[in-house]
Amino acid sequence: MNWITQLLSRRQLRRDLADEIQQHLEEKIDELVATGMPRREATAAARREFGNVTRLEEKGRDVWRWWIVEDFIADIRFALRQLRKSPSFTLATVLTLALGMGVNTAVFSVVNAVLLRPLPYPEPERLVSVKSIDRRGPVPTDLSYPTFFDFRSDNKVFDDIVSYRDSQFALTGTGQPLHLRGQIVSWDLFPLLGVQPLIGRGFLPQEEESGQRVVILSHQLWQEQFGGDATAVGRTLIIDREPNTIVGIAPPGFNFPLGGAPVQIWTTLARDADSATYTAITKQRGARLLNAMARLKPGIGIEQARAQLDAVGAALAKQYPDSNKNVAATLVRPEVENLAGDTRKPLLILLGAVGLVLLIVCANIANLLLTRSAERAREFAVRTAIGAGQGRLVRQLITESLTLSIIGCAAGVLAAKGTIQLMLPLAGTSIPRIQETSIDGHVLLFTALLAVATSLLFSLAPLLRIIRPEVNSALKEGARATTNRSEGLRSALCVGQVALGLILLSGAGLLIASFHRLMQRDLGFQPVGLLSFSLSLPDKDYPGEKQNVFYAELLEKLRNVPGATSAATVMPLPLTGSQMTVSFNIQDRPAPPAERPSSNMAVVTPGYFKTIGAAFLRGRDFNEQDDSNAAPVLIVNHAFAEKFFPGENAVGKRIEPGATAGDRGEEIREIIAVVGDAKQSPLKPGPEPIYYFPYKQLPWCCPSILVRSAAAPLRLEPEIRGAVASLDKQLPVYDVRTLEALLAAGVARPRFQMLLLGSFAAIALLLTVTGLYGLLAYGVARRTREIGLRVALGASRGEMLVMVFKKAMVLVLIGIAIGLAGAVAGGQLLRIALYGISPNNPLLLSVACVVVLFTAAVASYLPARRAASIDPMQALRNE
Repeated sequence: MNWITQLLSRRQLRRDLADEIQQHLEEKIDELVATGMPRREATAAARREFGNVTRLEEKGRDVWRWWIVEDFIADIRFALRQLRKSPSFTLATVLTLALGMGVNTAVFSVVNAVLLRPLPYPEPERLVSVKSIDRRGPVPTDLSYPTFFDFRSDNKVFDDIVSYRDSQFALTGTGQPLHLRGQIVSWDLFPLLGVQPLIGRGFLPQEEESGQRVVILSHQLWQEQFGGDATAVGRTLIIDREPNTIVGIAPPGFNFPLGGAPVQIWTTLARDADSATYTAITKQRGARLLNAMARLKPGIGIEQARAQLDAVGAALAKQYPDSNKNVAATLVRPEVENLAGDTRKPLLILLGAVGLVLLIVCANIANLLLTRSAERAREFAVRTAIGAGQGRLVRQLITESLTLSIIGCAAGVLAAKGTIQLMLPLAGTSIPRIQETSIDGHVLLFTALLAVATSLLFSLAPLLRIIRPEVNSALKEGARATTNRSEGLRSALCVGQVALGLILLSGAGLLIASFHRLMQRDLGFQPVGLLSFSLSLPDKDYPGEKQNVFYAELLEKLRNVPGATSAATVMPLPLTGSQMTVSFNIQDRPAPPAERPSSNMAVVTPGYFKTIGAAFLRGRDFNEQDDSNAAPVLIVNHAFAEKFFPGENAVGKRIEPGATAGDRGEEIREIIAVVGDAKQSPLKPGPEPIYYFPYKQLPWCCPSILVRSAAAPLRLEPEIRGAVASLDKQLPVYDVRTLEALLAAGVARPRFQMLLLGSFAAIALLLTVTGLYGLLAYGVARRTREIGLRVALGASRGEMLVMVFKKAMVLVLIGIAIGLAGAVAGGQLLRIALYGISPNNPLLLSVACVVVLFTAAVASYLPARRAASIDPMQALRNE
């Protein structure tokens, strides 16, 4: 603290020291004058006896000096003066740095939000995701309620394990019917998360029992519906036509699960324990629809938890071989990793890409600094000649570079904020937690470290230039003195820029071609002109046959809406990636339950294939007579027929699916048609086998409704809402969207990756062109006298043009040769993000090389023309 006080009060200390020295001198002078010595002689004698006043003051100041800080501040001041003297250099450097630092900060802020930021709950490192591993499928599968109950009762490694699944609810009795996004959870959700409701309480164990209806509201819904009234707890809400008691209000900002749309209401699994028509799904061991999260006990690791659950799973497989034989193993992983899903590698690739951009930035700035250090060669030589050591010169150069980095860093943070605002809409909701992206303390620390690292990086080349300065030649030749060594460094940096630029350009080309291929793929139907929306029919008022009647009446009304040409229902909706996978038995090739094949399924109404524009390859469509009293039937797509009946006519084959309606049990169904392959997910590489049930024979709630329009589909929304209200005014209509919008949302992630990497490649190409132009322009300016002499001695202007172009092309070709190896390696890294494109596509690599060559030629043109237009007499006169 004393050092800081001295540093801040330095001027006062110096004045006090000068006053004290002057007082001592005055006392000595007075003493000598008192002995009879004249004052002039007394003054001189006193000063001789006291010593060198200036030297004593310097020694006193040295005692107070905090030399590290003071020298650093002095170096900063000197660096700022130098930068003010070269405004063009400073502006170019700061803008280049801001560009590189900005994109790096923006991408790291996304990585931080999605991959690095801990979950907003106490001790988040103990929260894990729990899923089953189906040996027949490539991805983990969800849990069924009976399996979850067994895990909950038999595990010895978790403090709590909680199930949850999405659900949709209708709030009525408060004016207009309101659609609510909700979650059906097990009772101990809030204890697991370590979160206490703002008002009221969490759920109780007995509230999982059949007939219980309790809810916890989100803070936002509480504010909207009750105005923040604390007495809302204990009141009754009518949800899905049933009274539900509010037992708690979630704290502000609380959302579960993370990564999706905000949840408005949580209720217990008692809702799933009730069913008016079917066996409750809480008793169906084969109905795997639950997500599960657990909190590890203190001292328990993930491997221990996995081993213990595998033991439970193995026991269940023996006890229930028909339903659990294929899911004996369990996947336990950190919840933050589960949330990130398959976004980790693509985001890390983007982070690596902006790292390459920053390397190009550093090479560009290093070239600028090399040019500037050549211009300051005389200054460095003079300072060396009068005694400045290499360490002092190195420290000054590093300080100047650090000053530039700090200014560029500040500008880069501002640029990053704007970049983030542009990036987030591109990603939409395709990347979990990306909407939480912000420039927080961790991001600022990363940017500060990046500033230090880049300042050291782009200082390396200039440092090599001044470590062994050629003092004599510099003093003789002045500021134009240069060396072959600095020329070689500039050329090497330019080659590196070309190589890195080619790597990024090649990667961007792969993603662009991949996205184009993705968008050009045949979806198997016509999404243009299709509008979808959803309803949620409460089981209480629409059991069994009443659902059939309601949808039949609604579809009839929708077909009569002006502008609508057809309407149908489907579950699940195409292009959403939602899937229902059910096993089945082939009558001609029966197999034990655990060995039966499985496939995706869908439930549709008659006219569905006409509505979406899917082609019939063989057979007939469903009709209104395909109801519960008719023979059970199915329609399969081409991929299903090819996979399970290769070389055969699938029409007329009979299979026994595991999907059932009510208590009728599994039924043998006849395949009556084969249709084209309609894409369920826009990102899946190949066609997915699907078999379709007629809705009247499997009336599962609640399908999406599709309407085909001859005009703009969204114009039908008012009439659609009116048609629903004419049948039931208490049914909210939600998720109204076109199939084109669904497709755009489905491809948002690859589009985001393509646009970002394409932007980085464009920036890299611009910086590479700028660096090459700067190198050639400086070379021409430095060799003006030589070029003038060549022209004077008979060299043609064409030869001068070729000389500059030749140098440029040699550097570019070397860079391309090096960059090709990196492009091949980068293609392998991008393999996970490519759709229908080889990672080492020769055509795309060739195009990237041609683009680099062309832009290099453009960058070389102006310096080459300058060299060709040099007037030899003027050049020699200037020299």
